[in-house]
Amino acid sequence: MAEHAHRGVDDLDRRLERHALWLRTDGSEGERADLSGLDLAGRSFWRGNLRRAVLDGADLADANLDHADLRGASLNGARLAGASLWEARMADADLTGADLRDAKLDHADLRGARLDGARAEGATFRSALLDEGGTALAGTAG
Repeated sequence: MAEHAHRGVDDLDRRLERHALWLRTDGSEGERADLSGLDLAGRSFWRGNLRRAVLDGADLADANLDHADLRGASLNGARLAGASLWEARMADADLTGADLRDAKLDHADLRGARLDGARAEGATFRSALLDEGGTALAGTAG
């Protein structure tokens, strides 16, 4: 698996370009980005378009996802501990079982996001857009 994760990171730019094409052409060209299980810790995806990308089990700890578009993305079991998601667009994202501890989700749009089983001790949600009951995460602050 480490070899797969390394290979995936090596061609990350190409994968993201193919994903952008897939989004622009409504799936008729390019390819949906599947970054599942990759070690992306500490990387910058500032203003990145990861809409509908698959990031299940990816390590995005301490990553910069400020202003990123993650609408409809699958982040099932992803590690986002310490990540900055300021003003991230995460509507309808699947964050089931995600690790959001100490993440900064201030001003993020989380409407319709699935947060079942997500851990959010120390995370901040100042002025975040949440569905009614969306603050029922374990250990949320802000």
